[in-house]
Amino acid sequence: HDSNPIKIGLGQLKGRGAKIVSINPIRTGYSAIADEWLGITPGTDGKFILSLVHELLRAGKVDADYLSRYTNAPVLVIQDPGNAEDGLFARDEDGNLLCWDRKLDKLISFLDPACTPAMKGEYTLPDGRTARPVFELLAERYLDSQYSPDVAAYETGLPADTIRRIAAEIAHTAFEEEIVIEQAWTDWAGRKHDKMVGRPVAIHAMRGISAHSNGFHTCR
Repeated sequence: HDSNPIKIGLGQLKGRGAKIVSINPIRTGYSAIADEWLGITPGTDGKFILSLVHELLRAGKVDADYLSRYTNAPVLVIQDPGNAEDGLFARDEDGNLLCWDRKLDKLISFLDPACTPAMKGEYTLPDGRTARPVFELLAERYLDSQYSPDVAAYETGLPADTIRRIAAEIAHTAFEEEIVIEQAWTDWAGRKHDKMVGRPVAIHAMRGISAHSNGFHTCR
């Protein structure tokens, strides 16, 4: 809740060429200094975001390398309908999360620095059950037509073409205007990298979302 300092910071970003998009049912606060205001229907922010996800997945504008390194996107999810562990993460005997290593062609701990995880496919666990990566399940869900801009437009009050354009602008900025810092570094898993690649897209969620029902997960 540091509104004025944030406005100053946003003004500095604008001065350096950033585009600011304000998503708010009413045109107030940050919308006053935004380059574009989207007057969304209250409580539908999540549907808008997932429609952007739909468009980015459909266009293949997804940083799979980042997801495989720093999120649980490659972790295998048990597919065992009707049983208690259906939908839970697959783990080895020591409790380590499992993924499928594409190079070794076998199950391996997700935390193994040498892991080259698969992001799609169905794999057999030692107990005979099958499992699929988180990312494939996510893509399968959000590529469904219920998350298309045309459907989201009806719920959010935002034109479908606007949703498509915002998704395209995000994709262009992230992949065509990436920032590369030529500096060697070591990540959390001990893997060494010769440079850092940054995608200059960011979101800042304020109380408008978090005060709503399911707001925490909308922010997340």
